[in-house]
Amino acid sequence: MTTHAIRLSTADRWLQGLLTWTPGQTDIIKTVALVLMVIDHTGLLLADNNELMRLLGRGCFPLFGLAWGMNLARHADIRQSQLNSLWGWALVAQVPFMLIGYPWYAGNILFAFAVTGQALRWFSLPFWRYTFAAMAIVAAWIPFSCGSYGMAGVAMLTVSWLLCRAQTSRERLGCGVLWAVMVLLMNPNDAGESLAGLAIALLVLMVCSSAGESVKRFWPRQFFVLFYAVHLAVLGIVVSM
Repeated sequence: MTTHAIRLSTADRWLQGLLTWTPGQTDIIKTVALVLMVIDHTGLLLADNNELMRLLGRGCFPLFGLAWGMNLARHADIRQSQLNSLWGWALVAQVPFMLIGYPWYAGNILFAFAVTGQALRWFSLPFWRYTFAAMAIVAAWIPFSCGSYGMAGVAMLTVSWLLCRAQTSRERLGCGVLWAVMVLLMNPNDAGESLAGLAIALLVLMVCSSAGESVKRFWPRQFFVLFYAVHLAVLGIVVSM
């Protein structure tokens, strides 16, 4: 085996290690992402957009993106019932999202997950009309995605799904590099935020994927989308007081 092949094999094993989670580790990763999200939103609304809190918050979406991609990749096909639930929660969360100050036309982050998942499902169906519908829903989302990372967010979520379902080392490494690039592109106007998002996400994955193997799943289903909507409502009420 050549030196180049050895390096690729080593990198692939490292990447597989980062992406191999027990149900308990998945909940740990989601919990860390949730804490980073709360820090980010609290800093934005109650601490005059504190720079440190904002930098910490950049790691939230990449982590949730990977957890979402992992969840979808567990099944051969993306289930419409799963997407319907996500669409419903996105609509519920839009009310408190506007309450914290976003305009009605700025969709909350749950819409980014719903739009991307719906597009991926339609792309997987055999008829051309579904492919057209997938492209149309992404195009329709663009004007409403200003508060949810725009097309870079859709691309990161798409690559997260591809990475989690990759079968070969070449495919996995290629998707891993592309995922890192997409994370960096989500904050194109601030290099510090881009690097912080990638570094924090990788650090959390390295720690959480190597610890807590014996921890069992501890959050109920739908907890995170419910928490997202509730925490926005609480912050909105506090801001308006």
